[in-house]
Amino acid sequence: MDMNMDVKDLIAKLKKGGGKKGAANKKGGNPVLAFFDKNPKMKIILPLILLLIAAAVAVAFIVTGAKTDVDVNTDAGKPQGEAVDVMPMLERPIGEALEDGANPFDEDAIANAKLKGTMYNSNGYWTALVETKTHSYVLQVGDYVSNSDWLVEEINDNSITFSMGDKKRTVEIKA
Repeated sequence: MDMNMDVKDLIAKLKKGGGKKGAANKKGGNPVLAFFDKNPKMKIILPLILLLIAAAVAVAFIVTGAKTDVDVNTDAGKPQGEAVDVMPMLERPIGEALEDGANPFDEDAIANAKLKGTMYNSNGYWTALVETKTHSYVLQVGDYVSNSDWLVEEINDNSITFSMGDKKRTVEIKA
């Protein structure tokens, strides 16, 4: 560039596109700059549109009362009202198991049944957890035990009563 060139010559040269920058724009340079060269008013209109959008979003947050910072609810995974304990899988010693095909609630097996717990839910139902030598059962009144004829007749806070025809057995929670 000539150091003796005055400002008028420089502006005229830029308007003609004689500079390297102008030549690059015309030969496939930056299309955004080319757009703004063709539409100089857009240099003012686009920023105004972006400001209006930002203002509209800010007003919407203020009017609706939407929170931008979310508090984490630490009690979300905890049961509300009733608590439920999940019983661990119990592995019984092989020597204690009954022979294959034996009904765990037949006359001998029901004598070995243990009541592990009872609970009363808000719908008015009692539920009992009963454990035998080979199985664990979650039972309610009216349930038949597995594939046997033993019917759950009654459950209360510390016992469960089974019936099979005329026979009745009551199993209580033992400490």
